Amino acid sequence: MTEPPSAVRRARTDHPVAVFWRVLRANPLSLFGFLLVALICGVALLVVVAPHLLVPYGPQEVTGARYAAPSWAHPFGTDGNTFDVYSNVMLALPTDLGIGVSIAGIALVVGSTLGLLAGYYDTPGTLGGYASVFVLRLTDIFLSFPSLILALTITRVLGVGVVNTAIAITITWWPYYVRLVRGEVLAIKHLPYVTAARAAGVTENRILLRHVLRNVTEPLIVYFTLDIGTVLVTYSTIGFIGVASKYPGPQPEWGAMLAFYQSTAPITSYPWLVFAPGAAIFVTVLAFSLLGDGLRDILDPRTRRAFVRGATREPPAERPAPAAAAEVPAPLGAPDAGGSG
Repeated sequence: MTEPPSAVRRARTDHPVAVFWRVLRANPLSLFGFLLVALICGVALLVVVAPHLLVPYGPQEVTGARYAAPSWAHPFGTDGNTFDVYSNVMLALPTDLGIGVSIAGIALVVGSTLGLLAGYYDTPGTLGGYASVFVLRLTDIFLSFPSLILALTITRVLGVGVVNTAIAITITWWPYYVRLVRGEVLAIKHLPYVTAARAAGVTENRILLRHVLRNVTEPLIVYFTLDIGTVLVTYSTIGFIGVASKYPGPQPEWGAMLAFYQSTAPITSYPWLVFAPGAAIFVTVLAFSLLGDGLRDILDPRTRRAFVRGATREPPAERPAPAAAAEVPAPLGAPDAGGSG
C-alpha cells in the first residue's frame, strides 16, 4: 500500500536540513547572517589556500602610490607606506576569524566540562561536592575582574604577540561557560525523565551524557555562535591598544591597523584608512550575531515546531456535500405534512 502524497510531502519537509533551511527563510535577517558567515568563512579559506586569487599585494609590499584614494586598482586605497589597504584587510581575515573561533571553542570545551561536572556532582559532603565548590569559587574569582582588564594584564606578563594575547583571552573566557552550563544542568537534573531514568537503574554517567548533556548542547551552540563576535571585538580592542600586535608587520590585524591609521593619518583627510578595517570588524560581528539569533529559533523546539507547522500546513480538504435525505413514506393513516387532519 503506497503512502498518500501528503504523507510523503510531510516526511520530506520534516528532514532536519529542510527544517533548518525553512526556519532561516522565515527569518530574512537570520538567512542573511547565515549566508554572510558562509561567505566570510569561504573567503578566509580561499585567502589561506590560494591568496593570489583575492589578494593582489603582500602584507608589506609597496605599491608606489602614497595615500591613494579608493579605485579599481586599490579598492580601499593605500596608506602612508604605500601599502594596499584592501590586501592587508583580506590577509588579516583568517587571523582574526581563526582567533575568534579558537578562543571561543577552547572556552566552550573547558568551561562546559567544568560546568557540567560542577552542576551534576554537587552533592554536599562528597568528593564531587567539594570539587564543585572549588570550581565555583575559582569562577567567581575570574568573574570579579573585568575580562578585558584581566586579559591586558596577562598579555603584559606573557609578552606582546598574537599567540600570547589569544592565550590571555582564553584564560579569562571559560568562566562564562561554567555559569551557563551549571545553571542549565541544575534545571535539567531534577526533571521527571531524569528521575525516571535513575529509578530504572540507569547509571549516573549514562544519565549525564545521554540525557543532561544532550539538552545542554542547544543553548551552548547558540551562545558559542554569538560569542565568536564578542571575542573578536575583545581581541580587536587589545590590538587597538597596541598590546596584541604591531602594524605594519608580517601579519596584519584589524585592531592594530585601526590604531596605526588613527595615529598616523588624519581621519578627515583619509577616511578610507579607518573605514576598511572597521567595516571588516563590524560585518563579521554582525554576521555571527544574526546567525546566532537564527540558530536560537532553529534549536528551540517551540519556535521550530511553529515554523514547520506553518510551512507544511496543507489546505483543508473539501468536504463532500451532505447527501439528500431519502423520502420516508408516511405511515398509513398519518396526515400529510401540508394537509389538515
